[in-house]
Order: sequence, then C-alpha cells, then structure tokens
Amino acid sequence: MIRALALLLLLAPAGLAHAQRSASPRAAALIRAGDALLRAGDRGSAIGYYREALQADPRSTRAYERLGDAYRGRGSHEDAREVYEAGLVRDPDAAPLWLGLARTLIEAGRPDDAARAVRSLLARDPEHREGLRLRADLARERGAWSEALTAYRALLALAPSEEEAAELRRYEAALRLLARPLDPVSSPRACGPASTPLRRALARCP
Repeated sequence: MIRALALLLLLAPAGLAHAQRSASPRAAALIRAGDALLRAGDRGSAIGYYREALQADPRSTRAYERLGDAYRGRGSHEDAREVYEAGLVRDPDAAPLWLGLARTLIEAGRPDDAARAVRSLLARDPEHREGLRLRADLARERGAWSEALTAYRALLALAPSEEEAAELRRYEAALRLLARPLDPVSSPRACGPASTPLRRALARCP
C-alpha cells in the first residue's frame, strides 16, 4: 500500500520547485489532526491522516516528514524510507527529510547509507548543525576519526552555546589524538619544511 501511495505522489504534478513548501489549508488541518492523534497514542489513525494530507497536497514537505516519522516511530523502516525518498524527489533541499532518512537507515542497520544521506544534506547546507553532529557521530562509530574531527570543528565554528562548545572541545581534543597521523592541522608534519603557510598557521607553528 505504501508503494502505491509513493507512486501516486511521484506522478502528481510537481509545480514550481520551491513555490510551495507549506501545506495547503486542508492538508495543514489533516496534519494537525494527525499530530493530535499521535500525541494521544493512536499512531495508526495518525498515519491515516498524514496519508490523507499527502493526497490533499503532494507538495507538502511537512506531510512527508510527519508520515515518515510516524512509520519510523513504529519500526516500519522500509515504509519510512520510501516516504522520505518520495518527499526528497519533490524537494531535494528538505533538511528534515534527509535527517529522517538518515535516522531511519541507522535504525535499519545501514550506517553507510545513512552517512551518504547526511553527506547529501551537508552538500546542500554545509552549516546544518544536526547534520554535522550526525555526521560526526556516524564517523566516530565507524572509526573515521579525521572525518569526525572535521565535523566537530565545523560545529565549533558555528558559535554554539558555551555548554555545547565545551562538549565539542572535549570531543575535538580526544579525536585530535586519534586522528593525529592523518589530520592536516595536528599532524607532526604540519610544521615540517614541506608544510604550506596556511597549514603552519592553522597548526600554530613557531
């Protein structure tokens, strides 16, 4: 059934690429009804309302997000993946759909595919905080210390709160040791004779 819904939505007229991302009034009302049912613990009925919202307005990014999240919340990872991907065909720049897809893939035991989804998000929005943190977490889990270090440094550059900055600095300090042989900033070669002026400045060479 979810495959039939996805096909229906993909074949419906797409309209202007970014002219409408908020839901139509009818779709918005259906989404609110679904949210209320979800808060009341009736996930099955909520899914029905979210599906109706998509049928009412196939361009509504929020409807795709809510339906995908609802499927993911009950462990229907394949259905959730199909919904997020159908929404991304409509709006490839929709960060909530990339994040939902990545988290679905993580929960389905597909971390490499999740990492690709996160990279797709960051290619569109390099300063997306949740995307950077998810990229760092995924990189840490697979032992890609240099990639995790890069993501944490990018987060630090976004001027987070003092509490978050302190946490990020702890991660950054630990990962700098793990990634030291490969990291262009902290590698012992950073201050060597073959180093560039930029690399020497980043490494604070004497």
